[in-house]
Amino acid sequence: MQAIDSIYYNDMLDPNTLDLQTYLEKYPWEEKWTSLGEPIEKLWKFDLDVSPQELWPWLIDTSSFNKRIDIPEMKFQEINGRLFGKSKNAGIVSEWEEVPWEWEYCKQLNNARIYSKGFAYYVRTRYLVYPLGESSTRLFVYFGWIPKGWLGKNLLKFVMIQLEKAYTKGLKGVVKDLIKTRSYSWLGPSALSVIKESKSEKNPVFPARMQQIRVGYIREGQPRELVDKVLNYILDADESDLYRIRIKSLSKAWKIPEKELLLVFLHGCRLGLFTMSWDVVCPHCRGVRTEAQHLGDLPTRDTCEVCEIQFEANQLNSIEITFHVHPSIREVQKRMFCAAEPATKSHIRFQKYLDSGETYNSKLLLSPGVYRLRVNGEKNYSLLEIKEEVPNETLVWKTDETPEQIEIADHPKLILENLSSSRKGFVIEERKEDQDCLRPTDLFNFQDFRDLFSQEALSTDLQLDIGMQTILFTDIVGSTKFYYNKGDSGAFSEVRYHFVEVYKVVREFQGAVVKTIGDAVMAAFPSPSAAVEASVRLQEFFSEENAETPIRIRISLHTGPCLAVNLNSNIDYFGNTVNFAAKLQAIADGGEVVFSEAVFREKQLRQLMTEKGWKVKRVKFNQSWINEETQAYKLVFNGAKI
Repeated sequence: MQAIDSIYYNDMLDPNTLDLQTYLEKYPWEEKWTSLGEPIEKLWKFDLDVSPQELWPWLIDTSSFNKRIDIPEMKFQEINGRLFGKSKNAGIVSEWEEVPWEWEYCKQLNNARIYSKGFAYYVRTRYLVYPLGESSTRLFVYFGWIPKGWLGKNLLKFVMIQLEKAYTKGLKGVVKDLIKTRSYSWLGPSALSVIKESKSEKNPVFPARMQQIRVGYIREGQPRELVDKVLNYILDADESDLYRIRIKSLSKAWKIPEKELLLVFLHGCRLGLFTMSWDVVCPHCRGVRTEAQHLGDLPTRDTCEVCEIQFEANQLNSIEITFHVHPSIREVQKRMFCAAEPATKSHIRFQKYLDSGETYNSKLLLSPGVYRLRVNGEKNYSLLEIKEEVPNETLVWKTDETPEQIEIADHPKLILENLSSSRKGFVIEERKEDQDCLRPTDLFNFQDFRDLFSQEALSTDLQLDIGMQTILFTDIVGSTKFYYNKGDSGAFSEVRYHFVEVYKVVREFQGAVVKTIGDAVMAAFPSPSAAVEASVRLQEFFSEENAETPIRIRISLHTGPCLAVNLNSNIDYFGNTVNFAAKLQAIADGGEVVFSEAVFREKQLRQLMTEKGWKVKRVKFNQSWINEETQAYKLVFNGAKI
C-alpha cells in the first residue's frame, strides 16, 4: 500500500495511526449529549483506487450514495432557515433537525442531526479524506449515535454492523461507476443517467402520449435521432436528474450543440412534454428560492432564510431557466435520501461554524483562482486571489477585520477567529459563476424562443439585468422617396421581403430580433463579432449588385450593459447601450456599417477582421446630448465601404 501524502494534511489526524480513541481525542463529545446516554460509535477505514479529487463529487452527494445503499427516502422541509427531516426505518418514524454541514474541499465533511422522534437523540458523522499517492484515497467514516432507550441501543448496534457492510459494497460501486464515467467527471453521480445507451431501434416504441409528441416533433422538422434520445432519457433517467433539467449540462454531456438541444426542449414545452421554470437563485448558496412558471411571475426581490439575506431578483445571475417533465408524461418528484448540503453547494469549497471566541486552523486545498470570503448572514464579502509564487502563505480571517482583497499562495494556511458575540459561519466559495446555468439572456437572444413564446413578458415593475449585449439597428435609406415611387402596396411587399431576410440573417448569426420600429429593426447578439458578421451579410444582400431588391440599408452597432424590460407586453431592451447604438445611425449612409469603440475593442472581432481582410475608417461622432465628441468606425470591405 502506498504511503499517505501528508504535505497538506498535517493539520489533520495521522491516517497511519488513526483509531477511534485517537479520533475522539480530536473530536470529543459535548457533555449535553453524553449525559443522555452512552454513545454507540464506529470508525471505518476504506482504501479506494481513485484520487480524492475524483472521489469528492461522489462523496459529497450523500443523497445518491444513501440511495445506492438502500437508505430509506427522506422528506425535508425548510422552516425559518432551518432544515427538518423525516423518514421511516424498520417501521420506526424518525424526525430531526439538520445541523448545518461543515466541509473542506477534498479533506473532510461532517454533519449532525438532533432527533425529536425516533430511536436516537443525536447522531454525528464525519468523513476524513487522505491521498494515497496520486491515484488512490484513504477514507475514514465515523458514525456516533446517542441512542434513545433500550430499543434504540440494541437496534443501533445491529444497524451499525449492517451499515458497515453497505458502505463497503457501496464504495466499491462508486469506484466502479466513477471509472466508467471519468470523461463526465464534472457531472458526478448524474453522469450515470447521461451515459446510458439510447435504444437503437429504427422506430422505437414509446407510450401512446409520447408517441403522439414524437410525431409532433417530426412534423415540426426536429431531428428524429435527437428527439428519440430525449424521449428515452425522460423514460430511463433517475428522478433526481429529471427534477431540474439543465440544458447546458446535458448538451455538454451528450456533445450536442446547446441551441440544437434547447430548441428541442422549447418545442417540447409547446407539445406538452416539458414545462419551463424561471428559478430565482440565492446569490450566496445558489439554492432555488422561487420557481416561477412564467417570466411575468418573477418577483423583484427575494429572501434566502438559510443565508439570512434579502436580495434583488433582477441581478445579472439571479435567475436560471430549467425544464421539468410534464406530469402527464411522468411524475417526477424531488426524492432525497439525505440533505447532501455540500453537493447542493458545490461552488462552496469551505464552510465552518465557530462559536463566539472560538478559533480554527486548517491547510486549504485550493488551487490558483479567485474566491470569495463571506460570513453567513452578511451581504458583504472579500475577494481572495490564490496565486503561485506569492510569499504570503497564511490567511488570518477575523470576523471584524477581513481586508477587501487578499493575495496568497496556493494551498494556504487558514486561521479563523470568531470575535463576535454569536455563532458565525465562515464560507469560502469559487467566485466564478455557474457555467451550466441557462440565463434569461440565453433565451432572449434566441430567435426561436421569441417566436415560440411571444406571449412571455416581464412584469411591468421588473427591470432585469442581462449583462453585456451587442445591439444592432438597421434602417432603410430614403424610405420616404421609396414609398412614394413604389406606392403603398409595392412598398409593403418589398419591406416585408426585407424583414424576412433580416430575420433570416440575424438568426443565422445567433442573434434575435428584439423589435421592429416602422421599417427599422433592432436586434441583439451575444458578441460584437457575430453582430458585425451579420451586418456584412446584410449589406451584401441589400447592395446595388442585388437586382432582387431595391432596398438599401444602413447599420449601426454598439455593445454594453442592458436591461430587459416590458414594453407593449414584449421583451424589450433598454438603456444607454441601446440609445447609443440608435444614435450612431446619424453618421451612417446607405451600404455602411458603423460601430462604436466598444465593438472595435473586442479581440475576436479584430482577429476576424484580419482573417477577412476587413479594415475600418475612423470617424468622429458628436454625442450632442452630453456635448462630447467620441470616435466611431466605419467598416471597409474589399476596399469599399459596406
